[in-house]
Amino acid sequence: MIHIIKELDTIVINQLADSFKALASPARVAIVMSLAEHEMSVNELVDMLSRLDCACSFERTNISKHLAVLREAGIVSCIEDAQRRLYRLEARCLLQAISCTLQLARISR
Repeated sequence: MIHIIKELDTIVINQLADSFKALASPARVAIVMSLAEHEMSVNELVDMLSRLDCACSFERTNISKHLAVLREAGIVSCIEDAQRRLYRLEARCLLQAISCTLQLARISR
């Protein structure tokens, strides 16, 4: 805890808030969780996410926009693979945060 307190300054706080904002969309959380298993193309993400019962739109253009936000935040990266782009989860540490948040959600029900 002391380590965190020493790093508290305006710049760090704003950077942290920006990272959390990138995850402030159910669609982006679903993308991050989908990429936990392996790299995927936009079409693969659209196919997988369109099966979810979610109010979010999982159309190709919307997924691309969400991926751009996640790339900007450094959460995912894009790899050119022959004819397609594959997206990879770079910030794997977020999976632990998502797991912790799921536990909190279950407790608060």
